[in-house]
Amino acid sequence: MPRMRILACLLALVAAPAFAANPQLTEDTFRKSMKIAPAVRMAYRDLQCKPVSFEGFAEAMHAPGAHADVDRSPDGASLTMTVRLRGTGSCPTPYPAITEMPPFSLKDLTGKRVTSDGLRGKPTLISFFFSTCKPCILEVEPLNRYAAARPQMNFLAVTFDEADEARQFVKRFGVKWQVVPNARDFVDRVRVKQFPTLALFDASGRLLGIKKGGASDALEAANVEPQVKRWVDGLLRK
Repeated sequence: MPRMRILACLLALVAAPAFAANPQLTEDTFRKSMKIAPAVRMAYRDLQCKPVSFEGFAEAMHAPGAHADVDRSPDGASLTMTVRLRGTGSCPTPYPAITEMPPFSLKDLTGKRVTSDGLRGKPTLISFFFSTCKPCILEVEPLNRYAAARPQMNFLAVTFDEADEARQFVKRFGVKWQVVPNARDFVDRVRVKQFPTLALFDASGRLLGIKKGGASDALEAANVEPQVKRWVDGLLRK
């Protein structure tokens, strides 16, 4: 996996070594390395959450322990990167709160087109994961059981992993959910920065809640299914 992709995968953060390794990095080459489309509006903030130029952002990223929080607008048209040091708090997102499922059109591992509009009509539970995330692996079986008992809902597993990597994950761990790979943009627009994360939407696409974290061992994994059931049922009753 290319180095910049590894850095982007870790909790949706960009880390300082990428800048230290290339002091002549320009905004254009940075965009290309992060696979950010030219049409996306970019903004940068310093440690004090104040707007800075790309050059100011790049300079701040040379500090030991520096990394960058990534915030993307729900429509995907704008992206803001903010310098952070380990142990410091996050800056408020510059974009409106997410209240509904961001629009998307992606292909699952079978090549079938999956769209936000196509999920309407049933509540939808989305699991955000990546292939080397241990808590994500521990949640596979409990989430499989949960989904199998609820045909009245949509279930979607979304990852920034490429298709081959996601396919190997599915084969190795027996994922039964519909899996959508190569979804970096959608992951960012839902503002997922911790894995695994569950996001629940109602039948009209309205966001009901987000559940972060996951099981760290087999004992906690045994509680995943009842915890998800209580969480989902409680939100759907409201």
